[in-house]
Amino acid sequence: MHATTIRQRGRFATLLGYVSMVLIWGSFPVAAKIGVAHAPPLLLSSTRFGLAFLLLAAIVFIQRKRLWITRRQHWHVFVVSLLMVGIPSSIFFAAIPYAPASILTLLWAPTPIFTALFNLQRGGEVRGWRLPVSLLIGAFGVLIVLLGHVPFWPGTAGLAFASNGPAMIAELAVLGSSVIYGLGMRVAKQDNEDVPVMVFTAWQSFYTAAFVALMSLIFEHGRTFQPTLTTLGVLLYLVIFCSCISFFLVFWLIRRIGAIRTAYGDFIIPGVTLLLSYLLLGESLTLAKVGGFVLVMLGCVLVEL
Repeated sequence: MHATTIRQRGRFATLLGYVSMVLIWGSFPVAAKIGVAHAPPLLLSSTRFGLAFLLLAAIVFIQRKRLWITRRQHWHVFVVSLLMVGIPSSIFFAAIPYAPASILTLLWAPTPIFTALFNLQRGGEVRGWRLPVSLLIGAFGVLIVLLGHVPFWPGTAGLAFASNGPAMIAELAVLGSSVIYGLGMRVAKQDNEDVPVMVFTAWQSFYTAAFVALMSLIFEHGRTFQPTLTTLGVLLYLVIFCSCISFFLVFWLIRRIGAIRTAYGDFIIPGVTLLLSYLLLGESLTLAKVGGFVLVMLGCVLVEL
């Protein structure tokens, strides 16, 4: 096959994987919001990852690959799972009952900022003036969403948050977890090429399930679980699409295009969530949300020029 054709197919596969990742992650907060209506959030999340591990392990077995990895590789997968999935996922699921799904997703947009900071020493990914400028534009867009208005605009409340109480705590917690996620993206890029992506994703699901289950035992002890058909349907969607397929795509894209460019999907994902939360959850489409999203999209486009 001609080398040009191979490269074109490789680029198309990367683009298709990127778009699929964005669409799946964009639907994730909406599905989570629906699922936690009748289930403890952390228990639902741990069940999701536990079932995902069983499904991925079965796929690895069918493909006649080895699920076994070395102790050093286990440690690496565990650290990535904790930083990139376990802690952020626990925070997000704990926060989703208290704040709009669209707002929480928009607060994931700073992830590329922290990913870039943790990758400053990797000259192959961070270069040129477009990166810092695009990140600043994206961060300003997120600030508008967090405040509900343009900062210091005449007639507004300056830097006062649009929400308060548990909602504000939930939003700030998710924003803080994006720092941890950014570090996880950096660690995921290091020395994991010798573990097949499917095997890596399977063990990531296992360790995440164990960690979130522990958090559920600590913080949700005594809470009742009353699943409905909707809850079970959401759980199935979270397992297949938002665990198995999505994380496989994330780790696959990190190896193909790098951690930073993969993280820039977080600039597009909020737009998908914004639309779906409006259509399926009845959440509002405010000027602050739309304007903030436009800014983070501009930042994403600028860095890709």
